[in-house]
Amino acid sequence: MTDKEQAAAAKAKGNAAFQAKNYEDAIKHFTEAIGFDPNDHVFYSNRSACYASMEKYDNALEDGTKCVQLKPDWPKGYTRKGLAEFFMNDYDSAAETYKAGLKLAPEDATLKEGLQKAMDAKYELPGSGVGSGMGGGGGGGGLFGGFNQAGLVAAAAKNPKIKEYMQDKELMSKVQMIMQLGANNQQMQQQLLMQLMNQDQRVLEVVMAMQGIDVSTMSPEDMQPPSKESKPPPKKEEPKKEESPEDLRTPEQKEADEFKGKGNELYKNKQFQEALEMYDKAIEKEPNDFTYYNNKCA
Repeated sequence: MTDKEQAAAAKAKGNAAFQAKNYEDAIKHFTEAIGFDPNDHVFYSNRSACYASMEKYDNALEDGTKCVQLKPDWPKGYTRKGLAEFFMNDYDSAAETYKAGLKLAPEDATLKEGLQKAMDAKYELPGSGVGSGMGGGGGGGGLFGGFNQAGLVAAAAKNPKIKEYMQDKELMSKVQMIMQLGANNQQMQQQLLMQLMNQDQRVLEVVMAMQGIDVSTMSPEDMQPPSKESKPPPKKEEPKKEESPEDLRTPEQKEADEFKGKGNELYKNKQFQEALEMYDKAIEKEPNDFTYYNNKCA
């Protein structure tokens, strides 16, 4: 057998071990494959996925970075690198990595969700799944300190744009709705905030300004609220099977994606409670995949 043939055989064993959740064995097989063919980016991508599944994010980042270096025009490599950076709490780097991937694949849902999660975590917005943004915060509005009428007035005094927004009764009624829920209804407050942010991007601007964040320095893409999957991305040329995102999906991941798809359809039909139940089932199958939490908060 040639080196490439032996590398392919080792990769197949690694994929099988990964699907069986034998991550250590999978790492050994992918490492063996790399020994036979050190320039194949897929081997590093697959091994990065194994390390991430074991929560060894420093190793996952190393392999994700190597994958991007070997194949800088392959979007999936950026998802590997960005995911590791996210779970290492390096949200700035994660955001930059996801942005770089989106330049190659603007419609990639995983990259979009990853970027939004990194931005949410950076500014500690609810729904990020990390940090004090998950129901944290001080007095007044329940979400975080300063989320009250005094915080709104202070933001308007510093930012002419927010002052102008205060003249819009419809917008201010949305902000007031969120504040009125208060600290005793944090879960409802978070859900309402995410819903209103999707309807009106200015709600996000007001919330950020009330936290002392200078929204005038942020680019338009940084200001985007979490997106709902309203339609599938445009059909693209089918990648090689070895580079398919489905290569390493476990049965649990496949089931979780099925529940997510059902939830998205229910959400589009405004069957919100049923959609939440589907997202909960997806989370039960894959509790470490933040994309399912993102759908639940949308």
